[in-house]
Amino acid sequence: MTNIEQVKESIEKYFDITILTSKSNPESATAGKAFLFSLKKLNKNATLLEVDNASLEAAPKKITVKEPQADFLISIKEGGAKLSQLFYEKTRTGGLNLFLNTDGKELKKDDIILKPLKQKQFLITIGIDFYEEIPPNLREKPSFILNIDNRSINQSFGDINIVEQKKSLLEIIFKIIKALAISIFEKELREAQMGEAALFEKILENLQFKIKPNLLFSKLSHTDIVEATAEPKDIKFTLEKLCSGIFPFHNFLLLWEQNFSPLSVRGVFYSPDNQENIRIIANRFISQQKYNSVIFNTKEKEINRVEDQIINLLN
Repeated sequence: MTNIEQVKESIEKYFDITILTSKSNPESATAGKAFLFSLKKLNKNATLLEVDNASLEAAPKKITVKEPQADFLISIKEGGAKLSQLFYEKTRTGGLNLFLNTDGKELKKDDIILKPLKQKQFLITIGIDFYEEIPPNLREKPSFILNIDNRSINQSFGDINIVEQKKSLLEIIFKIIKALAISIFEKELREAQMGEAALFEKILENLQFKIKPNLLFSKLSHTDIVEATAEPKDIKFTLEKLCSGIFPFHNFLLLWEQNFSPLSVRGVFYSPDNQENIRIIANRFISQQKYNSVIFNTKEKEINRVEDQIINLLN
């Protein structure tokens, strides 16, 4: 099992998760915010704290929900069965029966999940080099620590240590969020059309991140689209999910092969923060601009050539 797979498995086990970032490292804070958003999408009770390495004091940056008062949580995934009423009765043996009314569709056993709420926290440190940098009030709580860093001086104090000196913190966080993406959008994928869901997985599989020019991108061959039994219009579903804010990026690029005669490469570019980048892409290709995105056609047959052209334009 790889480190990323271990991280995914650990996150699934815990409900209370604290993310600790370094005030002296701006990239640490950016990565932490992206991670927080992803954990909230997974319905985790996640907290983001920022530690001042000089004073070793942590101040709350953002807290999602209050400490749960119950001991256990019963979660019901509605799916095709919409809940209309719930009531209970105590049994003579001291137990409890729950009665659920639905709209008539079947509610499966796998749709009902029991989660313990009062358990020790899972601590994620991002850009924290030494265990002593963790504030004393946090050292006693966590039963599990995920240590993420890119500096050689890191002490590897975590139960899982992802310390990659040749990677930026954003690149490391990207890999983790990518591994969580299917779980994050589980409900939407169940409700999506077959082609939309299959294409999402294809695009996610090919998804890459370039720290310069802060670009998230993916490429689809014509074979990819055929294997997903999808059409180019099904790409919209994926764009909405990937551009929802779960990834730490400023620009998103998707390229695909259009199997018309002659074969050509098409694409969509999205940049919510930089209209200048949109203008650059729109002026370079035959395009149609809409809000923070631009859809464009090229005369190129080689998808990698188009990728290189766009990266050069943005750098």
